[in-house]
Order: sequence, then structure tokens, then C-alpha cells
Amino acid sequence: MIGPTKRRGAGNAQHVDTAICADADRGLWRRSDRPDRRSTAVLRPRSRPIDQRLHGDDPVGPRDAARSSQRLLYGRKGQLDRAIEDFDQAIRLNPNFAEAYVKRSIAHALKGQPDRAIEDLDQAIRLNPNYAQAFYNRGTAYDRKGQFDRAIEDFDQAIRLNPNNVAAFLDRGNEYRAQGDFDRAIAAYSEGIRLDPRLTFVLLNRGVAYYYVGSLPKALADLNQASELNPKGAYTALWLDIVNKRSNLASRLQQAVAQIDMTTWPAPVIRLFLGQMTPAAVLAAADDPDPDTKKSHVCDAHFYSGELALRRDAKAEALQLFKAAAESCPRTFIGDVAVAELKRLAQ
Repeated sequence: MIGPTKRRGAGNAQHVDTAICADADRGLWRRSDRPDRRSTAVLRPRSRPIDQRLHGDDPVGPRDAARSSQRLLYGRKGQLDRAIEDFDQAIRLNPNFAEAYVKRSIAHALKGQPDRAIEDLDQAIRLNPNYAQAFYNRGTAYDRKGQFDRAIEDFDQAIRLNPNNVAAFLDRGNEYRAQGDFDRAIAAYSEGIRLDPRLTFVLLNRGVAYYYVGSLPKALADLNQASELNPKGAYTALWLDIVNKRSNLASRLQQAVAQIDMTTWPAPVIRLFLGQMTPAAVLAAADDPDPDTKKSHVCDAHFYSGELALRRDAKAEALQLFKAAAESCPRTFIGDVAVAELKRLAQ
């Protein structure tokens, strides 16, 4: 576990809790990309090491870890304010301390203040024009504001300054996917996979992107590799079933269940695909006391029920379900693929 860090130039000032900034330094503090995921099943911060979270099955990558940090920090809201006070003091002591502006921007972002985060990141970049992490974090803040082209510009610059920034490639891919540009998304995901071939959720994302450009063999290759790396991956198993069905291949979902945790979400969706639950029952099972988690589950329920409706050639029903997923969870993994399905149905 990463230990606490002291503010540079702050003398004997109290330690800054790295729960606020450790994940964020790796570019993991942005909004969740699943109905989020990268919130369907929100991973609790520090419940697993960062590398394990990055090699999980949820199809949204860094954004989930982002959600994890948010959950921890919103649960201890006063900690964010204390962190901002600490960084304020660090900046007063050393106004040229670029890292302090980046750290403070993270706390502002987690408080839902992307404009203030961008102001801090602008200053960090003025102080250090080669600060790759500042460009990456500013890209995530622009994404949160809905300024997606500016987000991509910052991700591009972060990559130019640090070609090994996996998160920047992944989020650039997610931006292109949200625009329906699956070819460019594939190119970005491929760079992330080149840097770390073990990232199963990136293989899953690229496999899904290949699926939507009609490259079924490549989609299956990525999904099979993701399944081999993480046979417990429930979402990988679901997408393998979807692509196998479209490829006229036999389902392997029943065999995959033996290694999947069927006590947690998205187990009801898997049971739906196996004919053991109805769409209405899955929707009821999507309930959760946390509103963000419930929203994510409901979007999953709509989308995957829509996929099942397509198998029955119930296109009107599928259309309504995909619309519900797209409208309820825009610019998430599920929202993006729901839009892709709607475009297919319109052809």
C-alpha cells in the first residue's frame, strides 16, 4: 500500500492522506465509464491493489478505479476539504509547486468542481509545460464537462509527453468509442494492450469494438484471450456469448459459470442468458441502496435484455430496451454500445 506523502516545502506539516491522490496520480480519478462501472459493481478502494483492479473484467478500465476513489472520498467528505487546505498552504509556501496544483485539482474534481480543477491544472501546465499527468488529468476534467474534443487533445498531449501512459490511451479509446468511431477506439486500445497485454478489460473493450466494426474473428480472439487471463470474468463471458451467437458458434456460458461468482452482479444477467430468469426479474434484481450502483445495474438489465430480445427477433422490444440504456447511461460503456445497437437496428 502506498504510504502517506508530505507536502514539499511545507516543513513539518501534517501528512496528506494518499487516499485522495494515489489513484488519481495514475489517472484513475475521472468519472466512471460504466454505468460505471466502470460502476456496475463498484470496487471498494484499497480492497484490492491497483494492479488487480486494472486487470479485472469490468469493461471500463481506469474509470472504475476512479469511481472507487470517489466512493471513499465522498464517504469522508471532510477529508477533501482538509486536503484542499493542505495544498493551499503548500502553494502559499511555494507558488511554483506544480505538483500541489495537480493534487488540489484532484480534490476539486472529486468534489464535482471540474472548472476549479481545470484552473489548477492550467496553472500546473504553465509552471511545467512538460507535465504529462497534468495534461491527462485536465483531459478527464474536460470529459466531465462534456468538452470531449478538448479531452482528446489533452490525452494526445499526455501521450506525446509520456508514450507509456496506458490510461491516456484507454481513455482516448473510450472517447472515440463514445463518438461511435470504433476504428480509432481499436487503435487506441491496441496501444494500451501493447504496453500491457495483461489488461483483460482492455482486451474486452477492444473485442467489443471489433464486434461493432464487423470483425467477428478478431472480436472472438480478444474475448477468448481475456477469458483465458481471467476465467472468472462475468462480463467477458457475457460478451463471448453474444459474439459466439452472432458467429453461429455454440454457447460456452454454462461452462463458464463454474468459475464465475454467481452471488454478485451481473449474475442475474447471466441467468437471464441461460433462461433461468426473466427480464422483469433481472430488473428487480438490479435494485441497490446506492443510487449510482442501481442506475448501473438497471442500464445493464436494459441492454442485455435487449440483446436477448434480438435473439428472439423481437426488434421492436430490443429497440425500446436499447433506447432506455442509451438514455439512462450516456457516455458509459453500456450507453455507448446501446447507441451502436440502435444504429444497427436503424440500418
